[in-house]
Amino acid sequence: MVRKIHIPLYVLASLSIGVASILVRVSQASPTACAFWRLFIASLLLLAVSGTSHAHTLCSRKLLYPLVAGLALSAHFVLWMDSLFRVSVAVSTTIVVLYPVHLVLVEVFRGEKVGLGVAVGIAIAFTAVVLLFSNSLAVSSLTGVLGTAEAFAASLAAAIYFYTGRLSRKCLSTAEYSSATYLIASLTTLAYSLATGDNVFSYLQNSWPWLLALALVPMVGGHTVMNYLLRFYKSSTVTSIALAEPVVASILAATILRERIGFIEVTALAMAIAGVALVIKSSEG
Repeated sequence: MVRKIHIPLYVLASLSIGVASILVRVSQASPTACAFWRLFIASLLLLAVSGTSHAHTLCSRKLLYPLVAGLALSAHFVLWMDSLFRVSVAVSTTIVVLYPVHLVLVEVFRGEKVGLGVAVGIAIAFTAVVLLFSNSLAVSSLTGVLGTAEAFAASLAAAIYFYTGRLSRKCLSTAEYSSATYLIASLTTLAYSLATGDNVFSYLQNSWPWLLALALVPMVGGHTVMNYLLRFYKSSTVTSIALAEPVVASILAATILRERIGFIEVTALAMAIAGVALVIKSSEG
């Protein structure tokens, strides 16, 4: 049960992550550049706010959490942001928010019992993904298939990130965990950009307002708030915030980007959101 004092934080995080896909699309920067600057600026902001007094407490054992989470977060953003340029915002955001389902599966593997509602919800959610894959194949769109696959892989990476975050909250504060994780993720993304020849610094002149907004709104207002809430709730509960992302993103995409989606896609999106919602509700029951 979510405490009343935390409800505004849930609302803030839901709206904040909902605008991320639109900021990426309008930024005129590459997916890798968006991922790097979103992470790097956010890490600097958190380090500035929290100071460096906690740096000495991050021993090698504690640093393992931000290291694993940072690698996963980098993969999540690079894959997901690239998918935004291959499939519609609605499809990409709906598939990527499957990570609460993956987290429930992790809890099941750890020995927690699965109720009928959880099983049905998982089946519905993954049926929706199969439907989206099939639709991409039906229209002979290799780009669409790749974008769908990237979004799904990004959801797996997000599950690792949030699960690690839950484990880390036993020994690290929000500032310690978030700043270290974001910095490691940004450096990982920078290394990837160098390997692929994508100069992330070349986009600053024209795209800096959007890149700054990516760091302030969905990163600080979204992910950092979610990291804070992980201290009080299960990872599957906190990530239920993601349910609002496809709704907010789809409305904004239709309004700002004039993006339209077909009947099959709408059906699959509704199924995916319903499936994830059922999994979360049943796992908390």
